[in-house]
Amino acid sequence: MKIIYILDGMNGLPPVEYKRIQNINFVMAELHASLNTIYEHLMDKEYTPLKGEVSSLTRKLRSVGESVTDEV
Repeated sequence: MKIIYILDGMNGLPPVEYKRIQNINFVMAELHASLNTIYEHLMDKEYTPLKGEVSSLTRKLRSVGESVTDEV
């Protein structure tokens, strides 16, 4: 199940916080899409494209990890 913060009606947020939530939603949508693609490749026994999608997801997750490492 996807949980994405709805930005409608959040006009009271500071612009930087609004942008942060917007960026999180964008990244999470990409990650969910990648996981869905991996699921489909597994179900269809499409192992060659699966490897590429897993590599892509790994890069995306590494990027997320690196971006929060700077914040800690």
